[in-house]
Amino acid sequence: MAYRLSTRMLFCDWHMPNFLPEVTLDFDEYFEQVERTGAETLIFQAKTAHGGSFFPTEVGVTNPSMTGDIFGEVCHRTKALGVEFIAYYNMVLSWDLQRLHPGWTQIGRDGKPLRMFLYPCQCMSNEQFAAYVAEHMAEVTRKYPIDGWFLDLQYFSPQGCFCEACRTGFAEQFGYDLAPDEFGIEQWLDVYAYQIRVRESFIHQAMERCNEEREGLSWSWNGCGNPVAMSSTLYDGADYLSTEAHPPAYLHADVTTRFCEGLGRPFTLFMPESQGSWGDWTVTTPETIKGLSAIAMAHGGALNINHVPYPCGDYAGKVPMAVWDTITEVFDWVSEREELCRDRRPVPVVATLHSAEANRLLAAMAQTPDYAHMRGEQQSNEEALAQLLVETHTPWEMRTVDMPLEEMQRYEMLVIPFLPHVDDDLAGRLREYVRGGGILLAAWKTSLFGAQGERLENLALADLFGVDLVSESEFSISYLDGFDPALGQEGRGMPLLIKDEASDRMNPKNHALYCEARECSQPLAWLMDPVVESDFEGGRYVYHDHAPPGSRTECPGIVLSEFGEGRVIYLPAPFFKGYARKADPFLRALFEALLHEVLGVSQKVRIEAPVSVKHSLMEDEDGWLLHLIHAQKQTDSMYLDAFHRADPIVVRVRPGWQITAAEDALTGEAFECSDADGWTRFVVPGVTDHRVVRVKGA
Repeated sequence: MAYRLSTRMLFCDWHMPNFLPEVTLDFDEYFEQVERTGAETLIFQAKTAHGGSFFPTEVGVTNPSMTGDIFGEVCHRTKALGVEFIAYYNMVLSWDLQRLHPGWTQIGRDGKPLRMFLYPCQCMSNEQFAAYVAEHMAEVTRKYPIDGWFLDLQYFSPQGCFCEACRTGFAEQFGYDLAPDEFGIEQWLDVYAYQIRVRESFIHQAMERCNEEREGLSWSWNGCGNPVAMSSTLYDGADYLSTEAHPPAYLHADVTTRFCEGLGRPFTLFMPESQGSWGDWTVTTPETIKGLSAIAMAHGGALNINHVPYPCGDYAGKVPMAVWDTITEVFDWVSEREELCRDRRPVPVVATLHSAEANRLLAAMAQTPDYAHMRGEQQSNEEALAQLLVETHTPWEMRTVDMPLEEMQRYEMLVIPFLPHVDDDLAGRLREYVRGGGILLAAWKTSLFGAQGERLENLALADLFGVDLVSESEFSISYLDGFDPALGQEGRGMPLLIKDEASDRMNPKNHALYCEARECSQPLAWLMDPVVESDFEGGRYVYHDHAPPGSRTECPGIVLSEFGEGRVIYLPAPFFKGYARKADPFLRALFEALLHEVLGVSQKVRIEAPVSVKHSLMEDEDGWLLHLIHAQKQTDSMYLDAFHRADPIVVRVRPGWQITAAEDALTGEAFECSDADGWTRFVVPGVTDHRVVRVKGA
C-alpha cells in the first residue's frame, strides 16, 4: 500500500546544546496547541545537530540539560492524539562524537577537521560510525512506537572528505589513490561517484537496521527531493521526498515542487516558521507561509512548518502563542483546499529536462581552473527558465532525462535550459520526438561536452539545432539585434543585452557561441558584439558596467530550424541567465513571442495575468483545476504581501473536450464563458492568495 503523506505537518527543529542550564518543554500547553492547529503529523528530534539525544540513550549521548525523557513523552502524547509521529535524526553532525571519536571526523584536503553549518561532521565512509548511527536509531525504534524516520544532514562536506576511511574506500573501488591535487575532471567524477555510493549505503544501512526492529516505518531524508542532487537514485527507498523552502527563495521552491512532481512521488517542503532561516526566534507572516503552502499543494505536495520552544529562561518550555496562532490560521486555510490538491496529475504542456548526472559532471568540471564557475550552471539556468515560464504563465513540469519517448510525445514542447553532455540515448529520443512533430527549445552550451567533460568540436545536437559551432565569442557580453518581425521588436531601435552576471559581474565568463546556420534553419535574430571588451584594470572601457552595442555579426542569436515534422529553437547565447540578471521585460516579451507567435505554445491554455501570479494546471476525471497563486513579494523583503490584486486574470482554454462551466472550486462562484476562435474564454476577477478554478467537462 502506498504511503499517504499528510498535508498539515509540524516539524520541531529543536537543536539544543548540552551546556544550557536546562532544556524543558511545557507538555500540557504544547499538546493543547498541537491539537488546536489540526496537525496530522509531528516530526520531533531524537538526536540533534549538537549531538545530544532527547531520550535516555544507552548507545549515544543523552542531553544532560534535560530532565526525564522529552522524546518519549512527546511520542506517547502525539500518538494519544491520533497524530502521526516521525522521529528526526541528525546523522553526521555532532560535537559529542568529535570529542569521543575524533577519528570519525570528516577531513579536508589540508588534513584538518571540517565543519559543516558550523558543526563538526563525521564521515559516512567510517564503518564504525555508520554502525553506531544504525544502532542508535535502532534503539529508538525498539523503545518507542514511532511511525517513521526523517533523516537530516546525511551529507559530505561541500569541500569533500579525505579522511583515512575515504582514502581506503576510494582506492578499493577505483584502484588508485585519493590524491585530489593531481586530479582532473575524470578523477573528480570518480570522487563524486564514490560519495554518492557511500551516502546512499549509509542511509540504507540505518533503514535496514531499524526495519529489523519493526516493519512498516515510513522513511524520508532531507535533500532527496532537491534538484541539485548529483544522484538519480538518492530517493530510492523514500516513501516521500523532502527538501527545504526558505523565503525569499520562492522561485527555488517552485522549481523544487515541479522536480518532485515530475518524479511522481509525494513530497513535502520544510519551512522555518521564523523570519529567514532556522533559529531566528521571530515568527514570519501567515501570508508568507500560505504562499509557500500553495506552491507545494498546487503540485500535489505539502508544507512542513517548523516551531521551536524556548529551552530555558523566562519563557522556558513554551512556543510563542504568535507562532501557534499563525500555524493554526495556515492549517485552517490548508484544510479548506487540501482535497482539491491531492491525487491530481499535471496537464502536459511544457517539460524541462533535468539530469542529476549533469550536476555531477559540472561539479567535477568546476574543480578545474577553466570551469571553476560552472558548478551550479544547470540549477541557475533551470531557475532562470522557470522564472520566464512562470511570468509568461506557461504551464510546465520538470522531468528527468530518462523520460521515455512515449512520455515525451505527450508534451507540446520540451526545453533544455542547460545540459553540458547529451548521451546517444537521449539524443536519439529527442530526434524522434522532434521528427514526429514535437517542439524543442534549447540553449547555449547544451551538448557541447563529452561524458568526461571534454569539449567537443561541434555541438552533439547540431543537426537538431540547425547550426554548426564556429567558435566562442571573445566578448563577455553580447547583444541581440536584427529581429524577425514575428518577435515584435520592430521600431524600438534597441539591441537587447545578454549578460550572465552569475559567472562574474564585470567580465562574465559565460560567453555566447558563434555558430553558422544550416540551410534547414532560419535566423530570427543575430548576435551583435559590443564596441570593445571592457578592461577595467587597464582603463579601456566605456562606462563602468559594460560596453554599448557595436557591430552585428553574421552569427545567429536565435535560430528556428525544422527537423522532420517538428521545429527547434536554439539560443546560442546564455539567454536564460541573461534574463534573470534583471528580469528584463524586453527579453521576457521576446521569449513570450517565441512561444506564442513563432511556436504556437500553448495550444491548450493561455493566461493573461500579472507576473506576481503563479499557476499550476492539473487534471482529474472531472476536468481541469487551474491554481492561481498570488506571490507578490514586498519590496526588498522576504515577506509576501497580503493585499488583494484587483487585476482581472484572463484565461483561454482549449482542452479538447466540451467545457460545461468554469467556477471557483472553493466558493462556487461561476465565471462566464464565451467561445471564440476555438478557445473558451473566462475572466477571474483577482486572487488574494490561492484560488482554484474548476474547468468542468461534460
